[in-house]
Amino acid sequence: MKFSNKKAFRAQSVCLIAMTASLALGVSACTPSSAQSEGKDDAAESVQLGISDDDYSLDKLIEAAKKEGPLTVSDSTGKIKDIAKNFTSEYGIETTGVKMKAGDAQEVAIRESEAGNIKTDVFILGDAPAAQSVLIKRGITSTWTPPDLADTIPADSQDPQVITTSVLAWAYNTEKYGEECPITNLWALTTDKWNGQIVLEDPTLKTAILYWANQVADHDDDEMVTAYEDFFGEDFASEEDSAVAEWLKRIAGNNPLLVKSDGDAADAVGAPGQTEPFMGLMSTAKFRENEDSGYKLGLCKHIAPISAIGYTKVGLIANGTESPNAAKLFLHYMLTEDGIAPQVADGKFSSNPDVPLDPTEPSGIADIWDEVHVPDRSTLDSDFSALPDWIDFWTINSHK
Repeated sequence: MKFSNKKAFRAQSVCLIAMTASLALGVSACTPSSAQSEGKDDAAESVQLGISDDDYSLDKLIEAAKKEGPLTVSDSTGKIKDIAKNFTSEYGIETTGVKMKAGDAQEVAIRESEAGNIKTDVFILGDAPAAQSVLIKRGITSTWTPPDLADTIPADSQDPQVITTSVLAWAYNTEKYGEECPITNLWALTTDKWNGQIVLEDPTLKTAILYWANQVADHDDDEMVTAYEDFFGEDFASEEDSAVAEWLKRIAGNNPLLVKSDGDAADAVGAPGQTEPFMGLMSTAKFRENEDSGYKLGLCKHIAPISAIGYTKVGLIANGTESPNAAKLFLHYMLTEDGIAPQVADGKFSSNPDVPLDPTEPSGIADIWDEVHVPDRSTLDSDFSALPDWIDFWTINSHK
């Protein structure tokens, strides 16, 4: 991805930007853990984890797994603790769930691998591009698809194996705006009306936003052009290389409120009693705050060209784990209805089509699933390699 307004200082700022983004990327151009481990090839070596898939059955896996343990598993949602407890109850394998942001999890995986001291056996990682480009290709982790589910789970959700698709949705305050979202086009957010009234997680940390931008630039930019022309009633023109880059530049320059978590975003949008509430981008899980905290969050629907951003979480097993069969069984469990239930309740979609949606999910995202932008996994490597450019682009334009 190229940008026409790159600043001359980019070369001198690479290290600083890399350090800023290191938690998001799981690598830092300025730390030893980001460097290629000595003696490791770029391509991951074949690793045999537990019983062979050639002689696989679920019963055999369960039998082998019960001889192992304990197990430590991580995810960016606290629901991993509930899933770990349920797994322990189901199979008798002591399992601890740890809530860990994606960038932190990547760094843990790298450092434990380099130290030869594996403490975290399974990672449910919400940064699929980094998972593939850093952890799998460097031989730090492996991905695995249960053979008994391989014909059920779509091929484009395997290698690396997708566990769920999470969704960042645009939300508004229903106390202020009633039953209708106040915008019907993403370009509306670039206008003076919404100057200083947009809230989202800092895109240099919430990399799903910038991955989405790269995906649109590569695959769907014509839809952003059409949305622009429909909204402004004029032909699209820009000095940038894509319409989505122009949109992102305008958003960065429209004084958005950048927060560290989508819990903060939910508070800025949904807290009752506001006269000028924000529009915000946040996880569908935050809509449960309507019941828990009396918030007034409404799901924006029918926004041109998309109403929400989907990003995939992949399941990874640490190479060198002492419990490979238990780790595989845990991933199998997360691909079942019982296993993934706590996360489906938050609006996440299982990669296993046999797992039904939760009708009580609070956001209503299932009603507009066809309006969710789902990443094209054929270009995960491109998403990862272009990320530093997008971070530069956002940083430059947000400081103008």
